[in-house]
Amino acid sequence: MNDSVRMAKGLNQFHLPEYRKLVSDDIVNSVRRVEYFAEGHYANLNIADTLAFYTDRYVKQILDFSPINSDVTIVDVGAGFGWLAMAFAYATDAKIIAIEPNKARLDAGKKIANILGIGDRIDWRVGGLQRIPLKDKEADIVYCIEVLEHVYRSNDAVSELCRVSKDLVVLTTPNLWFPVIAHDTQLPFCHWLPVPVRKIYAKLFNRTNRENDNLFWSPYTLTKKMQGFKPISDWLHYSSYEKFLDTFPYYLPYGEGSYIKKISAPKKIYYSVVSRLGLLSHFVVPSLSYVFQRSEIKALGENGE
Repeated sequence: MNDSVRMAKGLNQFHLPEYRKLVSDDIVNSVRRVEYFAEGHYANLNIADTLAFYTDRYVKQILDFSPINSDVTIVDVGAGFGWLAMAFAYATDAKIIAIEPNKARLDAGKKIANILGIGDRIDWRVGGLQRIPLKDKEADIVYCIEVLEHVYRSNDAVSELCRVSKDLVVLTTPNLWFPVIAHDTQLPFCHWLPVPVRKIYAKLFNRTNRENDNLFWSPYTLTKKMQGFKPISDWLHYSSYEKFLDTFPYYLPYGEGSYIKKISAPKKIYYSVVSRLGLLSHFVVPSLSYVFQRSEIKALGENGE
């Protein structure tokens, strides 16, 4: 975003919360009693470190692409229990909308946010990717984190993301072209096979419970379908490979949760090499993780108007 647009929108309003001080044991115990959340496999997550994960890896990173303040509307589509929305509520003054198709999950997220004291900072809406309950360009920034693969490579879903954002779309989803996808069976080339064959392959290696019939996007097809938007992040959804490295160590809030102390040596070598490709690096990494910007916004910055 060019300087004139940035000045028009105002300066960043961001502060880094000390989540371990903010989230007391009493709050954690109350959260873990919330109906629906309590019965699921995320019930034992470390709440403070989960919020820190979303703040460090998503909230802080977007500041390199856009100012965040009370004039900015941020939307998380497929919000789950709303951790990303809560991180934005804690760390910024932005207007926040959390959209989730599962009403029970959304209601649980709202209750959790109320316990944390930030429920009124978030507009909670029931809805899905293929029909997002937003007006055209209602959002400044739209997040869609690890959701797109669950709607069977839907063109409508991608079109909806483009429709509702006036500026940025932050999107992550597994890369079809990568030979192994951690989000699925983790069996080499399994996701390249027809679904019936995938089921047989998964069963042979006792991975049937991880074969979810997800369909994945290639970097070429995804960028082509994001009509009116261009990728602007050089490394995943970060402004640089160094910004990505700065997020280690971190807590990974999936399943029972786990702590990732550092990037593995082979992966670090591979990433350090391919990161030099800039935008082309998206073609050779496991995750299609992008910041897309609306083309007319990008053109405005280039023209200096």
